[in-house]
Amino acid sequence: MRMATFVLSILLFSGCASQIVEPSYYLLRSQQALPSGELTPSEDFSLGNVVIASYLDQPGLVMETEGGQLRPARQNLWAEPVYEGVRNILFVEIAQAMGEELLPSKLSKGTTVVDIRISELHGTYDGEAKLVAYWWLERDGKVLSSYRFTEVTSLTASGYSALVDAETALLKKLSQKIAASLVAPAPTEPKA
Repeated sequence: MRMATFVLSILLFSGCASQIVEPSYYLLRSQQALPSGELTPSEDFSLGNVVIASYLDQPGLVMETEGGQLRPARQNLWAEPVYEGVRNILFVEIAQAMGEELLPSKLSKGTTVVDIRISELHGTYDGEAKLVAYWWLERDGKVLSSYRFTEVTSLTASGYSALVDAETALLKKLSQKIAASLVAPAPTEPKA
């Protein structure tokens, strides 16, 4: 009897252990409805480098634990490199805030280039999402101005889907701040 119980227990445990948990995949995307049609590129500004911190450049969404350690998720993964998602949101949301698109700087010669660095973008153990970013405006090899954005927002629900939603909202706020810093220079009057 003991042997039968033991064998049955082993079979039950091995059955549970063999279940494969399918990973969940997420995209960072703007929620803006994008109509088809011709773009309206900015004549004054263009999008330069978008750099993300190296700890973000991996497949799993990142959480900060109570001890301050960063842990990438094993089953909650980005569907594409996170850099692509960040760049996509910034492109769409800056355009939405400005009313015109920032084309890549290599396509927009003679413009002021906006370079962006995402230093932190992750969830925290206490149910928040955190974003720390920098951007600077550069023209002809000279930095004209530089900025920092730091914000934390609470998740509206538990889980990784809520984390992605919060990170998307933070990137939208960053885009609005970047757009507000893009003021076209006043035209210069010719000297008489």
